[in-house]
Amino acid sequence: MRISYLFLALVLSFSVFAARVEVDVKGMTCGMCVSAITKELELIEKTTNISVNLEDKKARFDEVKGKKISDSEIKAAAQKAGYEVVKISRK
Repeated sequence: MRISYLFLALVLSFSVFAARVEVDVKGMTCGMCVSAITKELELIEKTTNISVNLEDKKARFDEVKGKKISDSEIKAAAQKAGYEVVKISRK
């Protein structure tokens, strides 16, 4: 029975999220930078599971299925927080 629940959870996790997005961000130097970028990404309704890492200068998040976020939306959020997007990749 546990295997059935695990399988169901796995299937649902693939159906809820469209893609994992990784963004290289230029200019982050402190925890306030992380907070600013996180806040701007949270304002975009198409994002979930946001994680911003100061050490590797990357923001990662999932797109909500059916709500693809454009590169220009990601760049605008970073610019609003005061940073520059260097690269965007989707997995």
